Amino acid sequence: MNKENIKISVIIPVYNVEKYLSRCLDSIILQTYENLEIICVNDGSTDGSAKILADYAKKDKRIRIITQENQGLSGARNSGMAVMTGDYFSFIDSDDWLQLGAYQKFIEVLQKEEQVIDIFVFNGFQYLWDKYLTAPTFTKIFNIQEWGNFSKTHFKNIRHHLNPTRYPMQAWGKLFRTDWYRKYNFQFMDRMQAQDHLFSAQTYLATDNVYVLEDYLYCYRKHTEAISQNRNENIFHLLIICDKVKEVYKQNNCFDEHKYAYLEYLVREAMVGVRTCRDDLLDAYLREARRLLKLLIPELDVERYKTDISYERSQDILHLSGEELRKKYGSR
Repeated sequence: MNKENIKISVIIPVYNVEKYLSRCLDSIILQTYENLEIICVNDGSTDGSAKILADYAKKDKRIRIITQENQGLSGARNSGMAVMTGDYFSFIDSDDWLQLGAYQKFIEVLQKEEQVIDIFVFNGFQYLWDKYLTAPTFTKIFNIQEWGNFSKTHFKNIRHHLNPTRYPMQAWGKLFRTDWYRKYNFQFMDRMQAQDHLFSAQTYLATDNVYVLEDYLYCYRKHTEAISQNRNENIFHLLIICDKVKEVYKQNNCFDEHKYAYLEYLVREAMVGVRTCRDDLLDAYLREARRLLKLLIPELDVERYKTDISYERSQDILHLSGEELRKKYGSR
């Protein structure tokens, strides 16, 4: 690979985001590193997103628009990966944005490092501003310092850091080397929400060449109004993905190392569902969460489990009703 002329494919799934799309696109087309292929997948938008994309494409020839019937975030990302031509690729959600020097930072690291970089990970901020706040709030997405001493090396063995509740398991906030990725061709599960955790686990476990940069280069917009979108049958996707992640850990012979981190992950996703799902789905969701917990607990050491930070909540999930859980932990 010629490190002097690296092409980056930027994959942006777009669905009814006219309110936020321009800021996202501006943050990409104004990047200080310009050798970009900007793939915008219009995933059946019914608002003004298509017109915004068309207007931007007229002004910037790097923008390529794919229009398809709605296939969900996973289908849009898969469509972008199917046509990308860059040496590296990244995902940007269309309501988020990048710091303007993000890709330049990556190129500088790539040109400096002799070791191959298959996955490049960077930090970011979570942005929240709603009607209840007088000003926006920014919080860091994850505590990257927990990954160890960066004065020695930025290459990290992700196999030892596969806790989906504490480490970067989102699809965004990364760049992937295309030639390496093509050997595996991992895909996002069709029409499945919360699939980032599975894709990240699969990719992390397929390489030792993961470079982690502490810099805050991504801005993730958190929507309070989006909470209600999970109050439907898709809430079960949280548990389906949990189960798939466990399969991946076992297939890669690392489940024993991560089973308590996995317990924390499963308990968190179970509680998210209990707190947010529709009332008529609550009992069914809780039954499925209990089923997965009952399969997991026999694989844990009894004494170690009883001292785990997730012990109390896991026991509550097993023994309290949905309404009792909501009363104790709240709902939203």
